[in-house]
Amino acid sequence: MHVNREGMRELDAPDSVEVTDSFDVAFINHGEALHVHLNTSERLSQVVTVDAGNRHVPGHGERRVRVTVDTDALSGESVFGTLEVSTSYGAETNRVDVEVQDPATAQNTVEVAETLAEPPEDARSPLDRSELAVLALGAIALALAGLTALVVDDTLVVAGLGVVLVGVLAAVVLVVR
Repeated sequence: MHVNREGMRELDAPDSVEVTDSFDVAFINHGEALHVHLNTSERLSQVVTVDAGNRHVPGHGERRVRVTVDTDALSGESVFGTLEVSTSYGAETNRVDVEVQDPATAQNTVEVAETLAEPPEDARSPLDRSELAVLALGAIALALAGLTALVVDDTLVVAGLGVVLVGVLAAVVLVVR
């Protein structure tokens, strides 16, 4: 959580968190030193303990407060509650919704849809491909360079035609790959 980032005694906290075990609340102070106070809702206090609810956070420093989760008190169900964070004797207060999940029943996997196991169908037609646009521009550049070489009839212009030809051939090789 950030304090004093956008103003005096300002708190910037997430709206909600999900945990399965004990965690630290990190206070990062962007201004003058102050005290922060942590308090839990009645339901949340049945499964968590805050290590020293009133903490001094040094100016332009950081302080971590340990929140210990009693996983034995969860009995297979999630517990929902709020963690109240305040500064300046409650003048600035934020509430963070906390869900404490039993680690034994918490789902640690991600479900993947069966359609992701199949390679995607390339619905684009060859005419939609951006590579064709590059090849068309290369052909136009080659035609203009050839026309210029015929009209001007200079060795330097013919050398330029060769450079354009090498560039277009390199583009064709990259597109075909």
